[in-house]
Amino acid sequence: MNSVLRGPSPPEPGSEALAVLAALRFLRMLRHRMQYMVLALVAFGLLGGFYYLAKSKVYRATSSLLITHSGADVLANPANPTGPRDSLIPTYEKLITSELVVNDALQRLQEAPAALKVDFADHPAKEWPDVLRKNLGATAQRRTNIIDISYRSKAPEAGEAVVRAVVDSYLDFMEKHHKDASAQTVEILDNERVEIEQRLADRQAELLDVMHRVRDLGLGNETNVIHPAVQRVTRLNETLVEVQKERVHLQGTLSAVRTAIARGDDLRQHLLTVAPEIGRELMLHGMGLSPQNADAVNKVEQKLLDDRARLAMLNRHLGSAHPDVAEVTESIRNAELYLASCRASVNQRLSHVQDDQLGPLLLAMVEQKLADASAHERELFAQYERSEAEAVGLSGRRAELQIVENEIQRLRSLHEVLLNRIANVDMNQDRSDVNVAVVSEPSASDKAIAPKLATVLAICLVGGIGGGAVLVYIIDLLDDRFRSPEELSDQLGLPLLAMVGKLPATDGSGADAVHLHVDPTAVESEAFRTLRTTLSLAGESRERIAITSSQPSDGKTTVITNLAVAFAQAGKKTLLIDADLRRPGLSKLLEMRGQGGLSDVLRPGEDIGEACRKQIQWTGIEGLDVLPCGSRPADPAEALGRARMAELIAWTEGVYDQILIDCPPMLAASDAALVGRLVDAVILVVKPAENPRRAVLRSAGVLSTMHVNVAGVVANFMGDAGSGSYYGYGADFGYGYGTSYDDEETFQDTFGEDGLDDDYHDDDDAADDYIDEDYVDEGQAAESIYPIVPPSAPQRAA
Repeated sequence: MNSVLRGPSPPEPGSEALAVLAALRFLRMLRHRMQYMVLALVAFGLLGGFYYLAKSKVYRATSSLLITHSGADVLANPANPTGPRDSLIPTYEKLITSELVVNDALQRLQEAPAALKVDFADHPAKEWPDVLRKNLGATAQRRTNIIDISYRSKAPEAGEAVVRAVVDSYLDFMEKHHKDASAQTVEILDNERVEIEQRLADRQAELLDVMHRVRDLGLGNETNVIHPAVQRVTRLNETLVEVQKERVHLQGTLSAVRTAIARGDDLRQHLLTVAPEIGRELMLHGMGLSPQNADAVNKVEQKLLDDRARLAMLNRHLGSAHPDVAEVTESIRNAELYLASCRASVNQRLSHVQDDQLGPLLLAMVEQKLADASAHERELFAQYERSEAEAVGLSGRRAELQIVENEIQRLRSLHEVLLNRIANVDMNQDRSDVNVAVVSEPSASDKAIAPKLATVLAICLVGGIGGGAVLVYIIDLLDDRFRSPEELSDQLGLPLLAMVGKLPATDGSGADAVHLHVDPTAVESEAFRTLRTTLSLAGESRERIAITSSQPSDGKTTVITNLAVAFAQAGKKTLLIDADLRRPGLSKLLEMRGQGGLSDVLRPGEDIGEACRKQIQWTGIEGLDVLPCGSRPADPAEALGRARMAELIAWTEGVYDQILIDCPPMLAASDAALVGRLVDAVILVVKPAENPRRAVLRSAGVLSTMHVNVAGVVANFMGDAGSGSYYGYGADFGYGYGTSYDDEETFQDTFGEDGLDDDYHDDDDAADDYIDEDYVDEGQAAESIYPIVPPSAPQRAA
């Protein structure tokens, strides 16, 4: 006895399994509707071909520029002298697409022939900068100072002309940028020089006047002692000279920085060319470094050079394993690691210093330094004037003469500083620290870069597959019927055991209403013998079989009665059990309604064998007995779920060769799932032309979730392809619990005017009549209990 008693429901399949099942089902769906996939591929192919032929060809013109630096960099590390300046390459790269360069390039193209301006022909003049900037690209090659310029054009000649104009404009901009900054610096310093010369001339005139009034030029020459007040005036005068030098230099730097910010010039390069000492201090401050850090790095570099020289000397006399050699080698390695870390930190910090941050920071620092210098100068000057007055009062006219001479000396020193500064700027005015060279002349290829045939084909292929999949999915959602027996089997993941056609009506009742018994040689009867053969040759035990359907009126009673006759005709002692305690179509068909049956056997108290012998009746067909449903119990599901049902099946297994159990539809009650766990296999009867696909999938999912072994599916009421039915399905249906009936009169002759069950009234939805009211009140309806998961197919979207 391998019966399984009623137990708790097994867990639902995991999300991973559901995903795999969904993918497999979708692939089967694509295979069954392959014509839509082909249609989508053809449509996308035609669209792609039209696009490829109609789309204007695009050509690419290119050129390359080399950016080099010729001036000294105050921030350069001896071990990596190009590091800080390498970070300026992105700035030079962005300047190529800047507004100044683009507008100047368009000005150069104004006089060009119309054929070279084909890219701008369809746009007004005000949109030309946007068109040029949209098609223009500049990319710096990795780890080099080379910038590649590219332009997409409708004609190779036009692209080459545009690139040449951009390159010429960029070269002029870079040259003018440096010259403008130098000229501004010279102008500021020259204005300061004129002012100093005027003050110097005034002081010299004052000196002559004092000397004329003093007359005695030897006053005070008899002693070398200088009064402290005069010494203080002298020291204040020297300090004031240095502060004024610093203030003059800062004024020139501030003016140049303001001009550079207003013009949007590169501030870092401007700092390095105009005011390197301020640039160094500002860049160190922006990178979070201090002079102490720079001094520490310099000391480590000097020590590294000493260690390398020492190592070279030791290697001449000692081996590599000698302690001194190992010590020096380790010191060199540590110094190199430290310097590499410092350089990486400086480069990383420097890369984050942007013009929008550098401008305000630079301006604030220069203004602050200038303010401090001016304040210091005013304070020193005030002290100088007070000391001067005191010295004049103490030393008289000699002190006045000395003061004037000192003032003249101070002005001469300041004037000399200005002249040297102006001379240095003039020398560098025509020599740029940034040099731009064209390493690849503008040129364009005759081969179009767009549209590419390979890309168009790939897009058409992907779009066709994707569009076809979406089309198939939408059609699948809208079509809720099985289009063929193969699709029915494929989507359920179950074998198709048999296809039963439309059975002609019979005039008899009871056993004479069973088609296979009345006309065993008819063509329609062969389907049931095929079903019997399939089950017999399955290779596993199939002596206990239950039959159910997804909904009422699917013809499961017709199938099970004819299958039972087929087993009986094959010489097997067969028992039919009507386990449909809610709407017993089998008992009604065999005219055994109202007699004792299964419900009486399931009542506890009486021996199971004795109870079965009392209730089992002969059908009138040799080798075929039936156990009717009996009276309707208060709770059919509870009655079928008792252990006594398993004992009943076990007893019948020892008496009969074949046991067939007629169960209620799956979506009407849970009875079929309870019985299915006690038998060897369950057969699902489907009307493909009438049953909604989701209902059938839900029924198969319930059985799979309950770990019920489903032998396969029987397609009922199959018509021929020429009958006008949907894909070969018959369109004429009868009542599914007995045999098939062609008209109302034949049905009433067989079952009476009240149909199969007087307890049920006519309704458009047979499934709603089928569910017991008490069963619904207990919240145990099948759709509330079971998930919609087919046994070998994914859950379909609602």
